[in-house]
Amino acid sequence: NSNNSSATRTKGENGFTILASVYNSSSDSYIQNYQAIVFDAVTDTGIRRQADITSYPVESGAEVSDHVQIKNNTFKLSGIISETPVRLEKDLLYSAGVNGTRISQAIEYLDKMFESRQPITLVTEHKVYDNVILSGISYDYKSEYAMQFDLEFEQIRLVSKATVNVIATKTQGNKSVGGTVKQKVVNNAPKKTESDTVTTEFKK
Repeated sequence: NSNNSSATRTKGENGFTILASVYNSSSDSYIQNYQAIVFDAVTDTGIRRQADITSYPVESGAEVSDHVQIKNNTFKLSGIISETPVRLEKDLLYSAGVNGTRISQAIEYLDKMFESRQPITLVTEHKVYDNVILSGISYDYKSEYAMQFDLEFEQIRLVSKATVNVIATKTQGNKSVGGTVKQKVVNNAPKKTESDTVTTEFKK
């Protein structure tokens, strides 16, 4: 019906989400509004934050923070998808629950995420991370009916750029006195601001 097609379109526009936990208070919203994958079990979730610190001496009194460069956050997740889940969430694999294709569909969707090179959303138990890139996938059969996926992610940091019109100063000769005077030429064009944005929409 029209409601289902509208919901499908909205999910496609919002993009992909991977849920490492359904215990985040925002989990239900992401399952309903995004192309979400929920693992039957997550055995391990890791978050790593690092910074590059200069190895050169820092002058006394200088801003120490100027010599520290924060690196992108990285994440690791190990999750299991089975053909016989204890609990079915209404995610991308929901329709596969009755015909035994959950594992093959999970592989297909994860491959799409990886090959698209587009940002996704990663939901952990305590936080939601936007602008995350799926940077690595490996999977191992645990049994005929279950597979473990080991995923790696990196969160990109976005910056905004702005362009402004400046006041130019021209110097021209003053014919009456033989000297020079400075005249300001004001560009009346409105100030323009541009932003670099990244969408989580999956581009086919």
